[in-house]
Amino acid sequence: MTAALSLADQGFASMIVEKEDRLGGNYNHLYKTLEGLDTRAHLKSLLEKIYNNPLITVVTSAEIKKIDGYIGNYKTTVQSKKDGEQVFEHGVAIVAIGAYENKPKEYLYGQNPKVKTQRELETLIYEKDPKLASVKNVVMIQCVGSRDKERPYCSRYCCSEAIKNALELKASDPSRDITIIYRDIRTFAFKEDYYKKAREANIKFISYEEDRKPEVIAAGDKVEVKVFDPILNESVTLPADAVVLSVGVIPNPENSVIGNMLKITTNQDGFFLEAHVKLRPVDFATDGVFMCGMSHSPKFSDEAVTQANAAVSRASTILTLEYIEAEGKTAYVNKERCSACGLCEINCPYSAIRVNVAEGCAEVNAVLCKGCGVCTASCRMNAVDLNGFNNEEVLAQIYNIN
Repeated sequence: MTAALSLADQGFASMIVEKEDRLGGNYNHLYKTLEGLDTRAHLKSLLEKIYNNPLITVVTSAEIKKIDGYIGNYKTTVQSKKDGEQVFEHGVAIVAIGAYENKPKEYLYGQNPKVKTQRELETLIYEKDPKLASVKNVVMIQCVGSRDKERPYCSRYCCSEAIKNALELKASDPSRDITIIYRDIRTFAFKEDYYKKAREANIKFISYEEDRKPEVIAAGDKVEVKVFDPILNESVTLPADAVVLSVGVIPNPENSVIGNMLKITTNQDGFFLEAHVKLRPVDFATDGVFMCGMSHSPKFSDEAVTQANAAVSRASTILTLEYIEAEGKTAYVNKERCSACGLCEINCPYSAIRVNVAEGCAEVNAVLCKGCGVCTASCRMNAVDLNGFNNEEVLAQIYNIN
């Protein structure tokens, strides 16, 4: 939404393709940030601007069926419940398909009603659920579904979410006993001030090691949490009216599908991989495709907004051009030698070379070609060569060196 509004401010039309029946994604489940921003009011303001802007088209309950083309000349086929199948032409694409909250399988989640996630607790707090009045002892467990063998990455926002909800519970009832069981408290940057406030509010912190995780034990209608306290050097048992799990984030399972359509890659964790972490942090290796939000990695909502503006800034450098200059280091086909076997088309990672059946030979799309040389190396007829690196030029370099 931020990206679409930023593009509209510069006079560029855009389309938001949303899988769900409403815009907002994970932002729909937030009520307040750690710094105090009313996210519901912010979301309402964004939606009003989106739907009142003539340059922005929104398609909800939609699915992307196919993406063809290249930078400046994309064609995307969208299937929606309301409008059926439509084809849209666009110059660039911004991937912002988000991520999902992991559903834990440990600590009696789903088996005992007193075990909840931070998101579920936040709903109870800000909806002023009367059930919270009887909750006096709260135990929060960090790094649930993160920083383990299955998901070795940190989900980044969990510690801040725990401290935010703990401070809210303390503010509404200072007599509550709240304990946060953590591996490492990672309140990034100025969020460290809120960790200090939590300590001053007598919110307790107990660390644990990965090989000595806490245990949640159901005893009748009560719940207890057993954990080894490294300071006391012994196990302690904490009574709990509510056990709150700070669960990690998992990548969108459709990342690989979208990645195949746009010829963009994901990292070992399943999130999209940028072209260069320092020099091109919102670009992909495929020209004309950019990313923002949690499709890239776990992050806070304000970081997602910042990254969206960065993606628009990069996209605008293309949208403002009248034409695109292709690199000189591209492949070309010697038609007399080509047998139209299609091996180059199969191997090309950028879909830059295709067999023209009518011509009986392969053809190179210079805009898509990155000069990687895969087609040149795989051609059995020696029909494909690379500008600047053909056989004669390479041999001349070798002879000159000798």
